Amino acid sequence: MEVLEAIASKFDRFNRIFGKLLRWLTLILVLAQFSLVILTSVFHIGSTWGQESLLYINSLMFLGAAGYVLLVDDHVRVDIFYSEASDLFKARVNFLGCLLLLMPVVILTWGTGLPYVSFSWAIYEGSSEISGIQAIFILKTFILLFAFVLTLQCISLFIRSYITLREETS
Repeated sequence: MEVLEAIASKFDRFNRIFGKLLRWLTLILVLAQFSLVILTSVFHIGSTWGQESLLYINSLMFLGAAGYVLLVDDHVRVDIFYSEASDLFKARVNFLGCLLLLMPVVILTWGTGLPYVSFSWAIYEGSSEISGIQAIFILKTFILLFAFVLTLQCISLFIRSYITLREETS
């Protein structure tokens, strides 16, 4: 059990640190958007690269922080009974949720994402706009980042739920 707890703690620690680092992207996104609005509205200067950068920042922020959001339990949950439930009930819901819902989604994301991202890297896929960011392959890599952080957090949540269920039934 101690080994499983150590694994879960390492995964939690990674997602916590990574999630807190990604928080800064919110400020960067706001500043970038504000700058683009000023450039366009006041100086009549448009920037395809600048517009596309917003997509990259937004994608990294949301896809990269998925594991952190699951860790701190801030994800969307249809919550009728869960919030007021006992730890044992929550452990059952999380155990089954990981096993039946989250793990299949993560496996599907890895299975479909790897070839998709690999092909993009193989051709160094770029923007369809000449003045755009010629690194769509990096943008698509955020799909695998999403799968990675969710895989770590799914394993951690599964382990913690298993430990709680095991302790309660002993």
